[in-house]
Amino acid sequence: MKIAKRFRWEGAHRLPWYDGLCKNLHGHSYTMFVEVEGEPDEHGLLMDFKDLKMCLSELIDAWDHGTVVDEKDSELLEVMRAKNWKHYVIPFDTTAENMCIYVAEYLIEHSGPVLRERRIHTVRVRISETETCYAETERSVKA
Repeated sequence: MKIAKRFRWEGAHRLPWYDGLCKNLHGHSYTMFVEVEGEPDEHGLLMDFKDLKMCLSELIDAWDHGTVVDEKDSELLEVMRAKNWKHYVIPFDTTAENMCIYVAEYLIEHSGPVLRERRIHTVRVRISETETCYAETERSVKA
């Protein structure tokens, strides 16, 4: 059985190494689907949607109307800190692909006991930066 929850936020990022417009600081209206798969309980419930939302609300709140910054992007980090602008540092380039991996691993790391209690064995994350493109990853929840 699978269930999925959609999340939305507004955020900015840049890819300073990119040979094109994405090297500039720019924003997206992000959409993310988080899907969990496992065995439903005796009532047919896999996981309450509000519980899935709670597992990720702190991360989404940190990203919403902020800038996701690669820890190696010292120029952007300097500006963010000097201006005291909302930002969130991740340990790699801020591509949609890497953000998917980050969310999947964040969910498993921060909510692993809840996922295992609900007999969830797989997490899938799909992030869209625009209406026409997305990145997706899948991770196993270790017992």
